[in-house]
Amino acid sequence: MAPTSFRDRFFTRPVSHALTSPSGILAAGAGAAIGIVATAPFSIPVAVVGGVAGSAIGLGGRLLAAMPPKGDTVRIDPFAVEEPWRHSVIDALQAKVRFEQATRTFAAGPLRDAVERVGGQVGEAVDQCWEVAQQGDLVARARANIDDRATTRELERLRSSIGDGTPNDTQARTLDALRSQAESAERLDRLMAETTDRLDLLNARLDQSVTQAIELSVSNRAGDADAIGADVGRIVDELEALRLAMADVQGGGSPT
Repeated sequence: MAPTSFRDRFFTRPVSHALTSPSGILAAGAGAAIGIVATAPFSIPVAVVGGVAGSAIGLGGRLLAAMPPKGDTVRIDPFAVEEPWRHSVIDALQAKVRFEQATRTFAAGPLRDAVERVGGQVGEAVDQCWEVAQQGDLVARARANIDDRATTRELERLRSSIGDGTPNDTQARTLDALRSQAESAERLDRLMAETTDRLDLLNARLDQSVTQAIELSVSNRAGDADAIGADVGRIVDELEALRLAMADVQGGGSPT
């Protein structure tokens, strides 16, 4: 795998957040103050230039600190997870390939640069989809360890033995435990169904964005690239929210 480029690491969500974060604003302000103080003895115009340069250096340092470390790209292997998660990952990867193919049809220039920035967002969406798929696969494996049929049989047997009578303390606690197991199985089933439905929808929207990029190669309207980027950005946000929701089910953990 090729190492991630500076551009790929710069156009990422951590850097975007750092750009508008309080710490980023403080870094720019502190840099400007240092620049002004350092150059003030020369002249006011020089101090102004020093302040601007100091602000840029301060903010630049904050953004560099937020950049993900240089290293290998995330290895995505659809066959490391079971269905239906595998299908979702394959769909996302195919959308990324189609987008990259569309990008290569653009002539060098501002429009291609804009489309390439969207391509970075598409890559981020694929990474998020992969994370969700891994977490979904773990949930599915946990669900497989719950024998709800046996639980149902035990519930029916216990209820039959109690009949119309009142359960004693031990029977009541057993009923609660069995009901809790059955409810856990239902919650996991519902979570997996809802998650796969959301992934299907988000993948369909990602495909739609790819199709719009292909159309853009004909229309050459730069404004449309911004609109596509906004759509893909929303897809990334929703995938991230989905990933966080799945991580919460696992107690805040994430697959390695």
